[in-house]
Amino acid sequence: MEIKRFVGGLALAAATTSALLAHDEPFGYLRGAQTEAKGEWELVQWSTARIGKESGRYLGLDLATELEYGVTDRFTVAGYVVSDYLLAKDSVGSSKTFDDRNRFAVTGGTIELKYQLLDPFKDSFGLALYFEPGYRSSGQVSGEKEDEIELEMKLIVQKNFFENRLIALFNYTLEPEFEKEPGDDWETDLAMEWTAGLSWKFARHWWIGAETRLDTQFRDADLGDSKFVTFSAGPTLHYSGEKFFATLAVLPQIWGWPDKTGTGGLHLNDRERVEIRFKLGTEF
Repeated sequence: MEIKRFVGGLALAAATTSALLAHDEPFGYLRGAQTEAKGEWELVQWSTARIGKESGRYLGLDLATELEYGVTDRFTVAGYVVSDYLLAKDSVGSSKTFDDRNRFAVTGGTIELKYQLLDPFKDSFGLALYFEPGYRSSGQVSGEKEDEIELEMKLIVQKNFFENRLIALFNYTLEPEFEKEPGDDWETDLAMEWTAGLSWKFARHWWIGAETRLDTQFRDADLGDSKFVTFSAGPTLHYSGEKFFATLAVLPQIWGWPDKTGTGGLHLNDRERVEIRFKLGTEF
């Protein structure tokens, strides 16, 4: 009887620990269905390095500072300030040549709204809706001057297993993009993205996992006219403390179309060879 109580106590402690850290998202790119508790604040610094074209030197560093607040236990709002560093020297993609650049700039901002329909820690699975309108003053990949309005929408599905020690996530993203270069009319593209991943809690504060991303973009929001398709996959490592967390994700491109021959290898006009993302956050 004492042994059963001891084992049961350990299981309860493990589950409680996971629940206390439910705000964590142990992935670099996927968003979880959990939300901040009412009245809690979270500050997160996002850093994403986009590295490598077909030839030449290319480094894009995307920086975002996020402040998030729990309006209710199911509704979270956040604001981001976005800045970029871009270094391009003799850089050529699959079919595009990029202008040489070496510059840093604050390029825009976004607002995030997330509403939880089902709680992955209390219900059979988690379900949330996510909306993020944003503005940029330059192209993320090219660095060229332009006005860009993005309306990112996500459907988030999360399933926890083994007393919340294994997390499975799926995100479907639909994002209309409105772009205008100086002197030109507005253009409308439509981006779609499917991301999925698994993360396992292998030690008290540590998670290890993998995530995948399939993304495409349609010219003039025409579903019959895809500009490109890429598939990426890579590992994630996450540290979850009581008041802060850190996440490292490496996401190399595995396959892309069109490549420089127009078939399928890596697509390096709109995407890079590899992305490395680091997140550092704290609650207060």
